[in-house]
Amino acid sequence: MDAKLRYKAKKIKIVFFDIDDTLRNSKTGFIPSSIPTVFKQLREKGILTGIASGRGIFGVVPEIRELNPDFFVTLNGAYIEDKKGQVIYQHQIEKSDVEEYISWAKQEGIEYGLVGSHNAKLSTRTDMMSEAINPIYPDLDVDPDFHEKEDIYQMWTFEDKGDDLRLPDSLSDKLRMVRWHQHSSDIVPISGSKATGVEQVVEYLGLKPENVMVFGDGLNDLELFDYAGISVAMGISHEKIKEKQII
Repeated sequence: MDAKLRYKAKKIKIVFFDIDDTLRNSKTGFIPSSIPTVFKQLREKGILTGIASGRGIFGVVPEIRELNPDFFVTLNGAYIEDKKGQVIYQHQIEKSDVEEYISWAKQEGIEYGLVGSHNAKLSTRTDMMSEAINPIYPDLDVDPDFHEKEDIYQMWTFEDKGDDLRLPDSLSDKLRMVRWHQHSSDIVPISGSKATGVEQVVEYLGLKPENVMVFGDGLNDLELFDYAGISVAMGISHEKIKEKQII
């Protein structure tokens, strides 16, 4: 570690970790035995810990909860709780935008998912959808009208169009698409990201970006890597993430 990095490391007061393919193998569920030790050592040094994930709070598996992180930044920053279950921040998508998104998805012939703060539903169930979503949420029910019952914080596409898929102009100034799987993208508020969520926690604690260290691997970590004082890309990270890491 060079002198500049050592100087930055001394300022770290909170460390955020992605879940899938950072703390936990997304395909097998394997969590290295060293991970609990890392969290224990951080606590002993007085450093807070947090999860920063595209998953909902209801998708944080027991093994991750057992690490006892201090904060859960979920749904790409749209919903945040502390370890006691207190809501720190939440940002729902406007119902009119949800309805317009659903209409567009139907016109495009693609399936969708709707994500609330503590549950999510699918428009239908196909093999392609199951292949994408089951490793994260294995038991989601079908309810294409879930938005009529619950506030929606995030949505999904399920399709085989890849990066050619684009939101319509009427939505692209309010929502954005972040691909996380060959057959699925997150649809999140245009200003929403893990970084905006972590920023809410940082302000809540009276800290600064220079006090933050993050570990991640995916495209939904890009803004977070720009925000944090120190950022670490995992070995299997997307190339764009590796380019941004500071370590």
